[in-house]
Amino acid sequence: MILEDLHTLLPNTDAYSDAALAIYKNRAITFIKNYLNNKYDSAYIEVNFADAIIELVYNTYLAKGKENIASESQGSRSKAYKVASFSMSNSVKDLLPLPSVRMMG
Repeated sequence: MILEDLHTLLPNTDAYSDAALAIYKNRAITFIKNYLNNKYDSAYIEVNFADAIIELVYNTYLAKGKENIASESQGSRSKAYKVASFSMSNSVKDLLPLPSVRMMG
């Protein structure tokens, strides 16, 4: 279901893109699992947080090749790069429950 929804959002995908989307989907599930600080398994996350997975994969797919560009200008060709970091947008956080807090000690 997730890959079909992504095909609707990204209509120009092919077999090569399908493999990339599957990798992005697995990374999104892992990222959500780590973000929630909980013992949810991958199957539970895939079923219950499909919209968040789709949003993460969609954003990642569209940013492919531009991940570390902070700004870009055409006049006299200027690019500014940012430090590589993978962060979750507020639109994705809104689709997830609050993360669990773990006590140390």
